[in-house]
Amino acid sequence: MSKYMQIDIKLVPFYEKSFKTYFPKLAKLLQTLSYTEPLERELSLYALVDVLQSILRDPGTPQDIKSKLAPQLQKLLPLKEEAREMLLARRLNALDQLLYRMEDEFEEMESSL
Repeated sequence: MSKYMQIDIKLVPFYEKSFKTYFPKLAKLLQTLSYTEPLERELSLYALVDVLQSILRDPGTPQDIKSKLAPQLQKLLPLKEEAREMLLARRLNALDQLLYRMEDEFEEMESSL
């Protein structure tokens, strides 16, 4: 490792419009549960998986919301882990395909809320 430099490879969010425009139901849910920071920062969907996991672990989250989010999160967590591995290995084509799958899962979640 270089003494004065480091390599930084990361995913950054990209929304042509606001996150709230693409995912209004999810945005409303985050606001209702007082998880407003992810909305303000417009996190990437990749990073939002961790927020959803926190929501499920939060004892203050109503059970009906947990039951709606849990099946989606069960699909998203392995995708995120695999995407992380592809990111670290710099397998960008495989990473791109996983990110598309994550987007599909978020769109499915939006329609189920």
